[in-house]
Amino acid sequence: MENHRGVIAEDYHVLQSLGSIDAARAAMVAGPGTDEALLIGLYQSVEIGLHNLVQLLDRAAVHLRDGEVAAAATELHWVRGFHRVLVRLSLAARRVSGGWDAEVPRWTVDGTPAFAEFRGALGRFDRELTALADRPEVDLGAVIAHRSLDDAWFGVLHCARIANHDARVWSANLSASAHPAPEQPPDRVLVSDSIRHAVFEHQLRGDTYFTQFRALHQIPELLIREINDRVEIAIRRIRTGEIVAAVDALDGAGELFDPIEACLPPLVDNLSTRDYHQIRENLGLTSGSHSVSIRFELFTELYEQLIDAIRQYGDAGGADPLARRLHRNVRDLQVFIFSWRDMHLHLPRNNLGGMETKSLTGARDAVGTVRKMRDNAASNDPLARVDKRLPVPTSLAGPLVEYLDGPESSDGLLLSVTGKVTQANFRDVQERTNFFAQPCPFSRPQRRVV
Repeated sequence: MENHRGVIAEDYHVLQSLGSIDAARAAMVAGPGTDEALLIGLYQSVEIGLHNLVQLLDRAAVHLRDGEVAAAATELHWVRGFHRVLVRLSLAARRVSGGWDAEVPRWTVDGTPAFAEFRGALGRFDRELTALADRPEVDLGAVIAHRSLDDAWFGVLHCARIANHDARVWSANLSASAHPAPEQPPDRVLVSDSIRHAVFEHQLRGDTYFTQFRALHQIPELLIREINDRVEIAIRRIRTGEIVAAVDALDGAGELFDPIEACLPPLVDNLSTRDYHQIRENLGLTSGSHSVSIRFELFTELYEQLIDAIRQYGDAGGADPLARRLHRNVRDLQVFIFSWRDMHLHLPRNNLGGMETKSLTGARDAVGTVRKMRDNAASNDPLARVDKRLPVPTSLAGPLVEYLDGPESSDGLLLSVTGKVTQANFRDVQERTNFFAQPCPFSRPQRRVV
Protein backbone atom coordinates (compact mmCIF):
# COMPACT_ATOMS: atom_id res chain seq x y z
CA MET A 1 0.00 0.00 0.00
CA GLU A 2 1.14 3.57 -0.69
CA ASN A 3 0.23 7.14 0.15
CA HIS A 4 1.25 10.35 -1.67
CA ARG A 5 4.85 9.99 -0.46
CA GLY A 6 5.37 6.31 -1.18
CA VAL A 7 5.18 2.89 0.38
CA ILE A 8 3.55 2.27 3.75
CA ALA A 9 5.59 -0.34 5.59
CA GLU A 10 4.04 -3.76 6.10
CA ASP A 11 5.87 -4.35 9.38
CA TYR A 12 8.97 -3.35 11.35
CA HIS A 13 11.18 -5.93 9.60
CA VAL A 14 10.25 -4.50 6.19
CA LEU A 15 10.39 -0.89 7.37
CA GLN A 16 14.01 -1.21 8.47
CA SER A 17 15.04 -3.49 5.55
CA LEU A 18 16.24 -6.05 8.05
CA GLY A 19 16.26 -8.74 5.37
CA SER A 20 19.17 -6.92 3.73
CA ILE A 21 20.87 -6.40 7.10
CA ASP A 22 20.59 -10.14 7.77
CA ALA A 23 21.90 -10.92 4.27
CA ALA A 24 24.91 -8.70 4.89
CA ARG A 25 25.70 -10.56 8.11
CA ALA A 26 25.09 -13.97 6.59
CA ALA A 27 27.57 -13.26 3.79
CA MET A 28 30.35 -11.99 6.09
CA VAL A 29 33.81 -13.43 5.53
CA ALA A 30 34.07 -14.01 9.31
CA GLY A 31 32.03 -16.06 11.74
CA PRO A 32 29.80 -14.41 14.37
CA GLY A 33 31.47 -13.80 17.71
CA THR A 34 34.96 -13.28 16.27
CA ASP A 35 37.05 -10.12 16.40
CA GLU A 36 36.81 -10.02 12.61
CA ALA A 37 33.01 -9.97 12.84
CA LEU A 38 33.18 -7.10 15.34
CA LEU A 39 35.20 -4.99 12.92
CA ILE A 40 33.08 -5.90 9.91
CA GLY A 41 29.92 -4.88 11.76
CA LEU A 42 31.47 -1.54 12.64
CA TYR A 43 32.67 -0.97 9.08
CA GLN A 44 29.28 -1.94 7.64
CA SER A 45 27.70 0.59 10.00
CA VAL A 46 30.10 3.23 8.72
CA GLU A 47 28.92 2.48 5.17
CA ILE A 48 25.31 3.08 6.24
CA GLY A 49 26.34 6.41 7.74
CA LEU A 50 28.30 7.45 4.65
CA HIS A 51 25.42 6.68 2.30
CA ASN A 52 23.23 8.94 4.43
CA LEU A 53 25.81 11.70 4.44
CA VAL A 54 25.85 11.65 0.63
CA GLN A 55 22.10 12.27 0.51
CA LEU A 56 22.23 14.99 3.16
CA LEU A 57 25.22 16.83 1.67
CA ASP A 58 23.73 16.79 -1.83
CA ARG A 59 20.47 18.22 -0.53
CA ALA A 60 22.36 20.89 1.44
CA ALA A 61 24.33 21.83 -1.70
CA VAL A 62 21.12 22.27 -3.69
CA HIS A 63 19.61 24.42 -0.93
CA LEU A 64 22.70 26.64 -0.91
CA ARG A 65 22.63 26.98 -4.68
CA ASP A 66 18.96 27.99 -4.50
CA GLY A 67 19.56 30.46 -1.67
CA GLU A 68 17.60 28.36 0.86
CA VAL A 69 20.00 28.90 3.73
CA ALA A 70 17.67 27.81 6.53
CA ALA A 71 16.92 24.54 4.74
CA ALA A 72 20.65 23.97 4.21
CA ALA A 73 21.27 24.56 7.91
CA THR A 74 18.71 21.87 8.80
CA GLU A 75 20.43 19.35 6.52
CA LEU A 76 23.77 20.20 8.11
CA HIS A 77 22.49 19.60 11.61
CA TRP A 78 21.77 16.05 10.44
CA VAL A 79 25.20 15.92 8.78
CA ARG A 80 26.80 16.88 12.08
CA GLY A 81 24.81 14.15 13.83
CA PHE A 82 25.93 11.43 11.43
CA HIS A 83 29.58 12.51 11.69
CA ARG A 84 29.30 12.13 15.45
CA VAL A 85 28.01 8.58 14.97
CA LEU A 86 30.94 7.83 12.64
CA VAL A 87 33.39 9.12 15.25
CA ARG A 88 31.97 6.72 17.85
CA LEU A 89 32.08 3.83 15.37
CA SER A 90 35.69 4.65 14.50
CA LEU A 91 36.74 4.78 18.17
CA ALA A 92 35.19 1.36 18.74
CA ALA A 93 37.13 0.05 15.73
CA ARG A 94 40.36 1.40 17.19
CA ARG A 95 39.67 -0.25 20.54
CA VAL A 96 38.93 -3.59 18.90
CA SER A 97 42.03 -3.26 16.74
CA GLY A 98 44.18 -2.86 19.85
CA GLY A 99 44.19 -6.64 20.25
CA TRP A 100 45.67 -7.25 16.81
CA ASP A 101 49.33 -7.48 15.85
CA ALA A 102 50.89 -4.27 14.58
CA GLU A 103 51.83 -6.04 11.34
CA VAL A 104 48.19 -6.62 10.38
CA PRO A 105 47.23 -4.43 7.39
CA ARG A 106 45.04 -1.43 8.13
CA TRP A 107 41.49 -0.87 6.93
CA THR A 108 41.22 0.87 3.55
CA VAL A 109 38.20 3.02 4.32
CA ASP A 110 38.95 5.18 1.29
CA GLY A 111 38.51 2.11 -0.89
CA THR A 112 34.90 1.41 0.07
CA PRO A 113 32.00 2.19 -2.29
CA ALA A 114 30.23 4.56 0.13
CA PHE A 115 33.41 6.49 0.90
CA ALA A 116 33.94 7.23 -2.79
CA GLU A 117 30.40 8.59 -3.04
CA PHE A 118 30.85 10.60 0.16
CA ARG A 119 34.05 12.20 -1.11
CA GLY A 120 32.22 13.34 -4.23
CA ALA A 121 29.27 14.74 -2.27
CA LEU A 122 31.61 16.57 0.11
CA GLY A 123 33.33 18.21 -2.85
CA ARG A 124 30.02 19.27 -4.39
CA PHE A 125 28.87 20.84 -1.13
CA ASP A 126 32.17 22.64 -0.59
CA ARG A 127 32.05 24.10 -4.11
CA GLU A 128 28.59 25.55 -3.47
CA LEU A 129 29.64 27.01 -0.12
CA THR A 130 32.83 28.47 -1.58
CA ALA A 131 30.93 29.98 -4.51
CA LEU A 132 28.55 31.71 -2.10
CA ALA A 133 31.45 32.99 -0.02
CA ASP A 134 32.79 34.78 -3.12
CA ARG A 135 29.57 36.76 -3.56
CA PRO A 136 29.70 40.33 -2.20
CA GLU A 137 26.36 40.07 -0.36
CA VAL A 138 27.65 37.19 1.79
CA ASP A 139 30.13 38.25 4.48
CA LEU A 140 31.23 35.08 6.21
CA GLY A 141 33.46 37.00 8.60
CA ALA A 142 30.54 39.09 9.78
CA VAL A 143 28.40 35.98 10.23
CA ILE A 144 31.02 34.31 12.38
CA ALA A 145 31.84 37.46 14.32
CA HIS A 146 28.37 38.77 15.06
CA ARG A 147 25.76 36.05 14.68
CA SER A 148 24.84 33.09 16.86
CA LEU A 149 22.82 29.90 16.96
CA ASP A 150 19.56 31.68 16.08
CA ASP A 151 20.91 32.55 12.61
CA ALA A 152 20.66 30.15 9.65
CA TRP A 153 23.91 31.27 8.03
CA PHE A 154 25.78 30.76 11.27
CA GLY A 155 24.19 27.32 11.54
CA VAL A 156 25.54 26.38 8.11
CA LEU A 157 29.06 27.54 8.86
CA HIS A 158 29.14 26.19 12.40
CA CYS A 159 27.89 22.72 11.44
CA ALA A 160 30.21 22.60 8.42
CA ARG A 161 33.35 23.31 10.43
CA ILE A 162 32.35 20.80 13.11
CA ALA A 163 31.62 18.16 10.48
CA ASN A 164 34.93 18.80 8.73
CA HIS A 165 36.87 18.18 11.92
CA ASP A 166 34.87 15.09 12.80
CA ALA A 167 35.46 13.75 9.28
CA ARG A 168 39.18 14.17 9.82
CA VAL A 169 38.90 12.25 13.12
CA TRP A 170 36.82 9.26 11.99
CA SER A 171 38.67 8.81 8.69
CA ALA A 172 42.03 8.80 10.49
CA ASN A 173 40.76 6.39 13.15
CA LEU A 174 39.39 3.97 10.57
CA SER A 175 42.58 4.12 8.52
CA ALA A 176 44.52 3.17 11.65
CA SER A 177 42.19 0.24 12.46
CA ALA A 178 42.80 -3.37 11.52
CA HIS A 179 41.69 -4.95 8.26
CA PRO A 180 39.59 -7.99 9.19
CA ALA A 181 40.27 -9.82 5.90
CA PRO A 182 43.25 -8.33 4.04
CA GLU A 183 42.99 -10.87 1.23
CA GLN A 184 39.48 -9.63 0.35
CA PRO A 185 38.49 -6.35 -1.37
CA PRO A 186 36.51 -3.88 0.77
CA ASP A 187 33.22 -4.39 -1.05
CA ARG A 188 33.41 -8.14 -0.42
CA VAL A 189 34.25 -7.63 3.26
CA LEU A 190 31.37 -5.21 3.69
CA VAL A 191 28.88 -7.08 1.50
CA SER A 192 28.36 -3.61 0.05
CA ASP A 193 25.46 -4.44 -2.24
CA SER A 194 23.34 -5.66 0.67
CA ILE A 195 24.25 -2.65 2.80
CA ARG A 196 23.40 -0.25 -0.02
CA HIS A 197 20.12 -2.05 -0.63
CA ALA A 198 19.24 -1.74 3.06
CA VAL A 199 19.79 2.02 2.93
CA PHE A 200 17.91 2.74 -0.30
CA GLU A 201 15.32 -0.03 -0.57
CA HIS A 202 12.51 2.30 0.56
CA GLN A 203 12.59 5.92 -0.57
CA LEU A 204 9.84 8.50 -0.19
CA ARG A 205 9.00 11.31 -2.55
CA GLY A 206 10.16 14.76 -1.48
CA ASP A 207 12.84 15.82 0.97
CA THR A 208 12.14 13.88 4.16
CA TYR A 209 14.31 12.30 6.83
CA PHE A 210 12.85 8.83 6.28
CA THR A 211 16.21 7.43 5.11
CA GLN A 212 17.97 8.90 8.14
CA PHE A 213 15.26 7.64 10.50
CA ARG A 214 15.78 4.15 9.10
CA ALA A 215 19.58 4.38 9.17
CA LEU A 216 19.67 5.29 12.84
CA HIS A 217 17.62 2.16 13.51
CA GLN A 218 19.54 -0.02 11.05
CA ILE A 219 22.95 0.56 12.65
CA PRO A 220 21.76 -0.56 16.11
CA GLU A 221 19.92 -3.52 14.57
CA LEU A 222 23.09 -4.61 12.76
CA LEU A 223 25.38 -4.25 15.77
CA ILE A 224 22.95 -5.80 18.24
CA ARG A 225 22.89 -8.93 16.10
CA GLU A 226 26.60 -9.29 16.84
CA ILE A 227 26.00 -8.57 20.53
CA ASN A 228 23.31 -11.24 20.67
CA ASP A 229 25.59 -13.85 19.11
CA ARG A 230 28.26 -12.97 21.66
CA VAL A 231 25.88 -13.13 24.60
CA GLU A 232 24.75 -16.57 23.42
CA ILE A 233 28.39 -17.68 23.21
CA ALA A 234 28.98 -16.34 26.74
CA ILE A 235 25.98 -18.24 28.11
CA ARG A 236 27.24 -21.51 26.63
CA ARG A 237 30.78 -20.92 27.93
CA ILE A 238 29.59 -20.06 31.44
CA ARG A 239 27.57 -23.27 31.56
CA THR A 240 30.70 -25.27 30.78
CA GLY A 241 32.88 -23.26 33.18
CA GLU A 242 34.90 -21.55 30.42
CA ILE A 243 34.90 -18.15 32.07
CA VAL A 244 37.82 -16.72 30.08
CA ALA A 245 35.98 -17.36 26.81
CA ALA A 246 32.74 -15.96 28.26
CA VAL A 247 34.44 -12.76 29.38
CA ASP A 248 36.10 -12.38 25.98
CA ALA A 249 32.72 -12.69 24.24
CA LEU A 250 31.11 -10.14 26.55
CA ASP A 251 34.07 -7.75 26.31
CA GLY A 252 33.53 -7.66 22.56
CA ALA A 253 29.80 -7.07 22.98
CA GLY A 254 30.54 -4.16 25.29
CA GLU A 255 32.62 -2.45 22.61
CA LEU A 256 29.40 -1.93 20.65
CA PHE A 257 27.33 -0.28 23.38
CA ASP A 258 28.73 3.21 22.83
CA PRO A 259 28.28 3.43 19.04
CA ILE A 260 24.75 2.03 19.34
CA GLU A 261 23.82 4.64 21.95
CA ALA A 262 25.34 7.32 19.70
CA CYS A 263 22.60 6.67 17.12
CA LEU A 264 19.85 8.07 19.34
CA PRO A 265 20.95 11.72 19.89
CA PRO A 266 20.81 12.64 16.16
CA LEU A 267 17.20 11.43 16.06
CA VAL A 268 16.25 13.10 19.33
CA ASP A 269 17.98 16.39 18.54
CA ASN A 270 17.19 16.78 14.83
CA LEU A 271 13.89 15.05 14.08
CA SER A 272 11.31 17.79 14.57
CA THR A 273 7.67 16.97 15.18
CA ARG A 274 6.85 18.30 11.71
CA ASP A 275 9.52 16.20 10.02
CA TYR A 276 8.38 13.09 11.85
CA HIS A 277 4.76 13.76 10.95
CA GLN A 278 5.76 13.91 7.27
CA ILE A 279 6.84 10.26 7.40
CA ARG A 280 4.63 8.89 10.19
CA GLU A 281 1.98 7.27 8.03
CA ASN A 282 4.66 5.54 5.96
CA LEU A 283 5.86 3.72 9.08
CA GLY A 284 2.65 1.68 8.98
CA LEU A 285 1.44 -0.44 11.87
CA THR A 286 4.90 -0.63 13.41
CA SER A 287 6.64 0.10 16.67
CA GLY A 288 10.20 0.01 17.93
CA SER A 289 8.93 -2.58 20.40
CA HIS A 290 8.56 -4.94 17.42
CA SER A 291 12.33 -5.30 17.13
CA VAL A 292 13.02 -8.99 17.62
CA SER A 293 16.76 -8.57 18.11
CA ILE A 294 16.58 -5.64 20.50
CA ARG A 295 13.43 -5.90 22.59
CA PHE A 296 12.89 -9.64 22.66
CA GLU A 297 16.29 -11.30 22.25
CA LEU A 298 18.76 -8.94 23.92
CA PHE A 299 16.63 -6.97 26.38
CA THR A 300 14.67 -9.98 27.58
CA GLU A 301 15.55 -13.53 26.59
CA LEU A 302 19.34 -13.52 26.32
CA TYR A 303 19.74 -11.07 29.20
CA GLU A 304 17.69 -13.32 31.50
CA GLN A 305 19.51 -16.49 30.42
CA LEU A 306 22.91 -14.84 30.89
CA ILE A 307 22.11 -13.82 34.45
CA ASP A 308 20.68 -17.26 35.17
CA ALA A 309 23.85 -18.92 33.84
CA ILE A 310 26.03 -16.74 36.09
CA ARG A 311 23.81 -17.47 39.09
CA GLN A 312 24.00 -21.22 38.49
CA TYR A 313 27.78 -20.99 38.05
CA GLY A 314 28.08 -19.27 41.44
CA ASP A 315 25.67 -21.68 43.13
CA ALA A 316 27.78 -24.58 41.86
CA GLY A 317 30.84 -23.17 43.62
CA GLY A 318 32.47 -21.56 40.58
CA ALA A 319 35.21 -19.18 41.66
CA ASP A 320 37.21 -18.19 38.59
CA PRO A 321 39.50 -15.15 39.10
CA LEU A 322 37.66 -13.49 36.21
CA ALA A 323 34.25 -13.83 37.86
CA ARG A 324 34.35 -10.19 39.00
CA ARG A 325 34.93 -9.08 35.43
CA LEU A 326 32.06 -11.28 34.32
CA HIS A 327 29.76 -9.52 36.78
CA ARG A 328 31.04 -6.16 35.52
CA ASN A 329 30.12 -7.16 31.97
CA VAL A 330 26.58 -7.94 33.08
CA ARG A 331 26.25 -4.65 34.97
CA ASP A 332 27.42 -2.82 31.85
CA LEU A 333 24.76 -4.65 29.83
CA GLN A 334 22.09 -3.66 32.36
CA VAL A 335 23.14 0.00 32.18
CA PHE A 336 23.16 -0.13 28.38
CA ILE A 337 19.66 -1.64 28.21
CA PHE A 338 18.09 1.00 30.41
CA SER A 339 20.07 3.84 28.87
CA TRP A 340 18.58 2.80 25.53
CA ARG A 341 15.08 2.59 27.01
CA ASP A 342 15.38 6.02 28.64
CA MET A 343 16.71 7.73 25.53
CA HIS A 344 14.06 6.11 23.35
CA LEU A 345 11.32 7.74 25.42
CA HIS A 346 12.27 11.06 23.81
CA LEU A 347 10.82 9.91 20.47
CA PRO A 348 7.16 9.49 21.49
CA ARG A 349 7.43 12.50 23.81
CA ASN A 350 8.77 14.78 21.08
CA ASN A 351 6.76 13.50 18.14
CA LEU A 352 3.46 12.20 19.54
CA GLY A 353 2.93 13.97 22.85
CA GLY A 354 0.38 13.44 25.58
CA MET A 355 -3.44 13.76 25.78
CA GLU A 356 -3.71 9.99 25.28
CA THR A 357 -2.31 10.23 21.76
CA LYS A 358 -2.50 6.79 20.21
CA SER A 359 0.46 4.98 18.73
CA LEU A 360 0.51 3.66 15.18
CA THR A 361 -0.27 0.20 16.53
CA GLY A 362 -3.26 1.46 18.54
CA ALA A 363 -1.86 1.77 22.06
CA ARG A 364 -4.22 4.19 23.82
CA ASP A 365 -1.48 6.42 25.27
CA ALA A 366 1.78 6.09 23.32
CA VAL A 367 4.02 7.93 25.81
CA GLY A 368 2.42 6.23 28.78
CA THR A 369 2.72 2.81 27.14
CA VAL A 370 6.44 3.20 26.44
CA ARG A 371 7.06 4.50 29.96
CA LYS A 372 5.09 1.62 31.45
CA MET A 373 7.10 -0.90 29.42
CA ARG A 374 10.29 0.69 30.68
CA ASP A 375 9.15 0.73 34.30
CA ASN A 376 7.87 -2.85 34.16
CA ALA A 377 11.27 -3.91 32.86
CA ALA A 378 12.95 -1.99 35.70
CA SER A 379 10.70 -3.51 38.36
CA ASN A 380 11.33 -7.02 37.04
CA ASP A 381 14.99 -6.63 36.12
CA PRO A 382 16.60 -10.08 36.52
CA LEU A 383 19.97 -8.67 37.65
CA ALA A 384 18.35 -6.55 40.35
CA ARG A 385 16.53 -9.65 41.59
CA VAL A 386 19.76 -11.53 42.23
CA ASP A 387 21.84 -8.53 43.34
CA LYS A 388 19.95 -6.07 45.53
CA ARG A 389 22.78 -3.55 45.18
CA LEU A 390 21.84 -2.97 41.53
CA PRO A 391 18.24 -1.71 41.46
CA VAL A 392 17.02 0.12 38.36
CA PRO A 393 15.06 3.30 39.21
CA THR A 394 11.62 3.70 37.68
CA SER A 395 10.44 6.87 35.95
CA LEU A 396 8.68 7.82 39.21
CA ALA A 397 11.97 7.97 41.14
CA GLY A 398 14.21 10.94 41.74
CA PRO A 399 13.92 14.35 43.39
CA LEU A 400 12.49 16.14 40.32
CA VAL A 401 9.53 13.85 39.60
CA GLU A 402 7.02 15.76 41.74
CA TYR A 403 7.92 19.06 40.09
CA LEU A 404 8.12 17.74 36.51
CA ASP A 405 4.73 16.04 36.87
CA GLY A 406 3.21 19.06 38.63
CA PRO A 407 1.32 22.12 37.35
CA GLU A 408 4.28 24.51 37.47
CA SER A 409 6.46 22.51 35.07
CA SER A 410 6.35 23.23 31.34
CA ASP A 411 6.56 19.49 30.63
CA GLY A 412 2.84 18.84 30.83
CA LEU A 413 2.09 21.86 28.66
CA LEU A 414 4.50 20.78 25.94
CA LEU A 415 3.24 17.20 25.97
CA SER A 416 -0.34 18.44 25.76
CA VAL A 417 0.29 20.79 22.83
CA THR A 418 2.28 18.12 20.97
CA GLY A 419 -0.51 15.61 21.54
CA LYS A 420 -3.20 17.96 20.21
CA VAL A 421 -1.16 18.66 17.08
CA THR A 422 -0.51 14.97 16.48
CA GLN A 423 -4.14 13.99 16.95
CA ALA A 424 -5.27 16.73 14.57
CA ASN A 425 -2.78 15.62 11.92
CA PHE A 426 -3.56 11.90 12.25
CA ARG A 427 -7.27 11.44 12.84
CA ASP A 428 -7.14 8.04 11.15
CA VAL A 429 -4.59 6.85 13.70
CA GLN A 430 -6.45 8.33 16.67
CA GLU A 431 -9.87 7.10 15.57
CA ARG A 432 -8.57 3.81 14.07
CA THR A 433 -10.17 4.34 10.66
CA ASN A 434 -9.17 3.56 7.05
CA PHE A 435 -5.71 1.93 6.91
CA PHE A 436 -5.35 2.10 10.70
CA ALA A 437 -8.67 0.35 11.34
CA GLN A 438 -6.99 -3.01 10.80
CA PRO A 439 -5.43 -4.86 13.74
CA CYS A 440 -1.68 -4.77 14.13
CA PRO A 441 -0.34 -7.95 12.49
CA PHE A 442 2.67 -8.30 14.82
CA SER A 443 2.84 -11.36 17.04
CA ARG A 444 5.43 -12.27 19.64
CA PRO A 445 8.33 -14.11 17.99
CA GLN A 446 9.61 -17.51 18.99
CA ARG A 447 11.78 -17.29 22.08
CA ARG A 448 15.55 -17.48 21.57
CA VAL A 449 16.55 -20.27 23.89
CA VAL A 450 20.22 -21.07 24.38
